[in-house]
Amino acid sequence: MTLLEQDLEFLNNPRKQQELRLRPFADDIYRSVFGPDIDIERFDNDIILDKQFAIDVRLRLRTGNILLGQEKFLSSYNSRFNSLTVEYMQNEHEQGDWFKLSCQFYFTGYESPSGFCPWVIADWLAIELATLKGDINWQDNRNKDGHAQASFKFVDIDSLPDNCIIAKSRFNPV
Repeated sequence: MTLLEQDLEFLNNPRKQQELRLRPFADDIYRSVFGPDIDIERFDNDIILDKQFAIDVRLRLRTGNILLGQEKFLSSYNSRFNSLTVEYMQNEHEQGDWFKLSCQFYFTGYESPSGFCPWVIADWLAIELATLKGDINWQDNRNKDGHAQASFKFVDIDSLPDNCIIAKSRFNPV
């Protein structure tokens, strides 16, 4: 398969289509939290940032400072779980984002008619430190949809320590 064919297959993937559709809603949340005049840039398939460090998005603040983030846009069907979800293994033999994350914030949102609900922007360094101290009780899950062979770590958003939350919505499942 050529690179062009791989790119077209990737762009036609339903999960990628969902992500592209939901980006404007995530951008609105970022602007409401970090300021209306931020610049937002995404790194689709960037060899260094996306593949090696699990960085999906860069926010340039009004001050000129940069925040790097990881995004997880999930389906409304799963909103009842109200969890922050991180890919652990990409397949049975390849480490996932859990081992690569070099971001300052982690966004998880569940699709809803108005964009996302629930959603959370977590302070990733605070998450890492709380995990090391044993203050976060991560659970394990294997993808059961038959397409991907990924496994995940997840934790209920409402169980995260307050210092790990930059901003979040109220839980209101669809």
